[in-house]
Amino acid sequence: MPLDDYTFKLSDSGVVLNTDLTSLPFVDIDKVVGLDSAPYRETTRDHEGTDGGFIDAEFERGREIFLEGTVYCTVGSEETYMDSLKQNFAPVTTPIPFYFKAPGVNERVIFVKSRGATYDWDQLRRIGATRIQFKMYAEDPRIYNNSLLSVVIPFGGSATTGIGFNLSFNMDFGAAIPPNGSFIFNGGNRPTPATMTITGPAVDPRIINDTLSKSLNFTITLGGSDSLVVDLANRTVKLNGSTNMRNALTTSDWFLFDPGNTFIRFGGTSGSGTLTVSYRYAWR
Repeated sequence: MPLDDYTFKLSDSGVVLNTDLTSLPFVDIDKVVGLDSAPYRETTRDHEGTDGGFIDAEFERGREIFLEGTVYCTVGSEETYMDSLKQNFAPVTTPIPFYFKAPGVNERVIFVKSRGATYDWDQLRRIGATRIQFKMYAEDPRIYNNSLLSVVIPFGGSATTGIGFNLSFNMDFGAAIPPNGSFIFNGGNRPTPATMTITGPAVDPRIINDTLSKSLNFTITLGGSDSLVVDLANRTVKLNGSTNMRNALTTSDWFLFDPGNTFIRFGGTSGSGTLTVSYRYAWR
């Protein structure tokens, strides 16, 4: 179910926080920390021999995210509801989605590891109210759109670098490139990674980023039931989802998808498979 404005939810089956429901129990969130700019990794040093200095602040660290608010329950039912909140925010081994909805934009998600729901017992407990804090950490600081997008590009034939021309010349000018391709549109404000799946059959497949003049070239023969999964975020290559095939990558011009359109071509020595690009818009 889509979230309303100013609401939050950890995992697909989690408790929706900050709803407008007036029936008990519910959680009223009054402070959110960590959804602004992610902290930068900064290195500073002096400029020897003159005034001033230098700072390197190109990359971001992970995000610490905190939600603070008040739990309202009927007197006597507090502990059962608190148990459900603690279970929702229990530790996990791999990041899970944390959904949130701000007014004027679509629902967004950031992938986090939960760090618990913390609270004290005080006098408010007597009337069914408890101050609470929810803690999370996002190893990947990017904020994404909730919808996973997918673009399928058919095999385009021979794939080499250069520019193809329809006109004939006495000398070869440029080189053939696969005619088939597609634009990948990132509607966010920062580069986004993607998972690119090559489905066979394909011999020595290539993924060509026309916009950045980069390519990922593989020396491998894929059968009709084979797939090669390329993870741009972690820079991994796996055959059929499990076998490490990083050694099949002969040209590793790794890239992310910048905001706006990126034109991608897919080809190789021979084949008739497809390239599926799965990604999300990304924001800072």
